[in-house]
Amino acid sequence: MSETPQVTNAAAFKQKSLGIQVVLTVVTLGLYTLYWSYSTAKQLDRGTTESLMPILAIIPLVNIVAVWQISSASEAVTDQSKVIVFLLFIVFAPISWYWVQSGLNAAAAGN
Repeated sequence: MSETPQVTNAAAFKQKSLGIQVVLTVVTLGLYTLYWSYSTAKQLDRGTTESLMPILAIIPLVNIVAVWQISSASEAVTDQSKVIVFLLFIVFAPISWYWVQSGLNAAAAGN
């Protein structure tokens, strides 16, 4: 069984406003979520012990692998299980998005 991912480089994380992300998602008719997934995978790849492939986040059907990778790596910045985060990404993504982005914001702030 693999160990829980750890933050190795908090400087890799960037704080982002959740409110602005919601507005951008609505204005771009959901396309912003592809950018967010890519950007988040890239940050988690650089800032945790997990090895992610950010490009998978923008490839249709294959992006489910990126969602699993993001869910797994997000354990380093959230208090949530990767399985719970992954299932919520599939069923009701806004909760997972909130948890992951809040964790990234906290890690970027040094908390």
